[in-house]
Amino acid sequence: MESTYRANDAVATLQEIYDNLNGFAIKVKSIDGFQGGEEDIIIISTVRFNSSGSIGFIRSLQRTNVALTRAQHCLWILGNERTLFDSNSVWKGLVLDAKDRQRLFSADEDSGLSKTILDVMKELDQLDDLLNADSTVFKSQRWKVLLNDNFKRSFKNMVTSSMKMAVLNLLIKLAGGWRPKRKGVDLVCETSSQIVKQFKVEGYYIVCTIDIQKETKYTQVLRAWDLLSLDGARKLLKRLDGMFARYTDDFINLCKQKCLDGDLEVPKSWSASLDLVRFKNRGERLADSSNDCVVDGEE
Repeated sequence: MESTYRANDAVATLQEIYDNLNGFAIKVKSIDGFQGGEEDIIIISTVRFNSSGSIGFIRSLQRTNVALTRAQHCLWILGNERTLFDSNSVWKGLVLDAKDRQRLFSADEDSGLSKTILDVMKELDQLDDLLNADSTVFKSQRWKVLLNDNFKRSFKNMVTSSMKMAVLNLLIKLAGGWRPKRKGVDLVCETSSQIVKQFKVEGYYIVCTIDIQKETKYTQVLRAWDLLSLDGARKLLKRLDGMFARYTDDFINLCKQKCLDGDLEVPKSWSASLDLVRFKNRGERLADSSNDCVVDGEE
């Protein structure tokens, strides 16, 4: 029933906005409700997102035919590319055709759409679902963001959606390359000289470090360890200091290197052939349960 009310509210809002415009009308219907009808412009929402390729009732060829043939001039399809592609149905062919014609657009590449998605997730109280590097708000950013499990737990325990939104907005800015110019952001570990950054938001501190991840090449990434009070951040700093003391000087120096693109800080990369060793003990493997971090001793 809740989803029905939301749909009705959306229809009422859209009609209130657009019904007063001359020559413009808007209708919101299910696919079955468009049987026999046509409109100049049709926007279809396929709604679902899952890794199994389950697309529900639009697997029906009859319904798909109705959905795709109601537009007289322009048809937009909103959906998840992976789910539609993995459906092994006519929708897979549509995805491939859109790619071939360069008519497949990603919502996370548009700042306006990304903001809209964030606003809707806040309204639906689903901000926790955005806490992964592949989420819409992070996927197209300059920096890859790694969120440790302790950070995710602290985020979920925040009291209000507005507090969560403030944390997410700051993370998005950091992932885009923004860095505060004021002093007092950096915390320096005593033994390793590894710089840990703390960013204040809503009375808490996001404790971050620059790490290095190897995929096709070595690349700097932003790791968020936790979301803590100032006292909690200081205690975490001591634990991190013990970990970083075991890192090689070469690894730490690469973590500390900075590259600027105008006013933005961007990640540096190095060839995968680089003989980069994380730990002074080359065979060491670190498993720190207090921070849910497991990294290999040698990259």
